[in-house]
Amino acid sequence: MSFAEQLDDRARKRGRFFAYASTWFGCYAEVMLDSSAIIVLYITLLRGSATLAMLSTALSAAAAIVLTIPSAAIADFAGLRKTYSFACYMGCAGFLVMAAAPFIGAPADKYLVLLGCLVYCLSRPLYSVTWYPMLDNILLPSERGRFFGKMRFSYLALTAASFFLVSLAMGKNPPIWSMQLVIMLVGLMVIGRKHCLDKMPLDNRELGRYDLRKSLAMSIRNRPLTGWAIYACCLALGFSSLLPLTYIYLDREIKAGAAVVQWISVAYMVGMIIGYLLTARLLRRFGVRLLQPWGHIFYAAGAFALFILSPTVPGFFFIVGTIAFLLGFWAANCLCCYSLELMALARPGNKTMASAYISTYNSIGGAASRFFTSMVIGSGMLAPHWTKWGMTFCSYQTLFLFYAALQAFFLLLLFLVPSIVPKNDDYYAPQ
Repeated sequence: MSFAEQLDDRARKRGRFFAYASTWFGCYAEVMLDSSAIIVLYITLLRGSATLAMLSTALSAAAAIVLTIPSAAIADFAGLRKTYSFACYMGCAGFLVMAAAPFIGAPADKYLVLLGCLVYCLSRPLYSVTWYPMLDNILLPSERGRFFGKMRFSYLALTAASFFLVSLAMGKNPPIWSMQLVIMLVGLMVIGRKHCLDKMPLDNRELGRYDLRKSLAMSIRNRPLTGWAIYACCLALGFSSLLPLTYIYLDREIKAGAAVVQWISVAYMVGMIIGYLLTARLLRRFGVRLLQPWGHIFYAAGAFALFILSPTVPGFFFIVGTIAFLLGFWAANCLCCYSLELMALARPGNKTMASAYISTYNSIGGAASRFFTSMVIGSGMLAPHWTKWGMTFCSYQTLFLFYAALQAFFLLLLFLVPSIVPKNDDYYAPQ
C-alpha cells in the first residue's frame, strides 16, 4: 500500500490545498523567467543585447542538464524537506540579485542580472526533483489528471492576471525601478512556496538509502520511460525557443513597445489557463494518445505561421497574440500529458530518479534550442533580410521556419510515446 493510500480523504485534501498554494507563491518566479517578457525587457532596458536576452532564457535548462540527476541523489539522501528549503532560499537570493543589479551601474549591471538568473536556475533542479515525490505522497492515480489541470489553471490564472496588470502599469517605456520592484516581490514570494510545502505530509521511510547507480540503471532499463524521455527532449528542442524568440522579434525587429510585448506574453499565459481549465475534460475524452499528437502538430503550425506572417498585415499584433494564445493552450495540454506519463512510468521506489531522468532529457532539448538560437542571433550568420515569393523575411522569421521544419520532422518520434504504443514486443537477438 502506498503512502497516499494510507492517508484519509481529509489529509489528502489538505495536502492538495497546500500543494496548490505552494504553486501560487512559487510559480510567479518560474512564469516570469519562462513565459513572461519582463526579464527580456529588463535586460533590454539595461542595454543588453538580443543574444544576452536569449541567453538568460537558456540558463534554466542548462542548469537542469548538469544538476537534475545529482539533485535527485541529494534529495533522496538529505530528505525532501531540506532539499526544497535550500532551493527556495537560493531561488529568492537569485531574484534579489537581479533586482539589485542596476545599483551596480553599467556595464556590469546586465551581467549581474544574468548572474541572478543563473543562481535562481541552479536552485530549480533541487526543487523540481522534490515536486513529484511530494505529490506522490498525497495523490491517488485517479486524482492525478484533475489535480494537474486544476493546479496549473489556478496558478496561471493568478500569474497571468498579475502580469497583465503589471503590463498596464508599465506603459510603453517603463522605468527601471518599476521592474526592480516587481522582480524583488516575485523573489520574496518564493519563500512562501517553502512554507506551504512544509505543511504537506511526507513519507521519510526511504531517507538515506539511496543508490544513485542502481536507481539510474533502473530508469535507463525502463524502455517506455526512456522512449518518452527521448521524445520529450526532441519536442523541447523544437519548441523552447519559440516564445522568447517571439518577444525578441517584436522588440528588436518590429519595434513594438514594452506593453505590447508583455500583452503578447499575457496572451500566451491566458492560452495556458484555458488549456489547464479544459485539460482534465480533454484527457478523459481523448487521452494522451490523441492529445499529445495534436499539440505537437500545432507547435509546427504555430512556428510556420510566425514565419509566414508579414508585419504589414492588418491586425498583425492581434494575429501574433492569437498564435501565442494557441501555443499556450497546447503547451498546457502537453505539460499535463508530460506529468501523467512521468507518474505512470516511474516504478515504485524510483520516483525521484525517474523524474530527474526525464527532466534531464527535456532540459537538454530546451537548452540546446535556446543556446543555438542565441548563438545564431549573436553570430549574424543569417541574412538580416531576404525576399521570396514577393515577400521580405528577416532573420528571426528564418528561425521560425527552421523550428517549424524541425517540429514537423520530429512527428516521426511520436511512436516513442508510451500512450500511443501502450503495448510492444521488444525483440533482441544478438549473435
